[in-house]
Amino acid sequence: MSTELPTTIVITPEGDEISSLSVQEGLHHVLRAECDTRNRDIYLSFSTRRAMYDFALSLLHESVHGTGGLQEFYPLVDNGTALVVNGVRMSGDSSRLFVFYENESANGNVT
Repeated sequence: MSTELPTTIVITPEGDEISSLSVQEGLHHVLRAECDTRNRDIYLSFSTRRAMYDFALSLLHESVHGTGGLQEFYPLVDNGTALVVNGVRMSGDSSRLFVFYENESANGNVT
């Protein structure tokens, strides 16, 4: 196993650690989300471990600092180039991905 990915993770309120320079510059770091309507399975296919790592950082940042109850990932293509949204580059043929969570700030509970 490669040890090139950091094993100590710090999640700042600003989110500067999300979407590494490697993912920003490397068009080969891609997530493809797909829903199989026949069996209701959902597939998240990452082209690289770095793409999966940055996706995880984005979710972790939302779990620690988010307040909205929702995080959305979607493909955004400009002039044929897939762009990074919320720390993740999704392939143009990818399904949109919605992550919902209870908005604790709305009911005063934080656990």
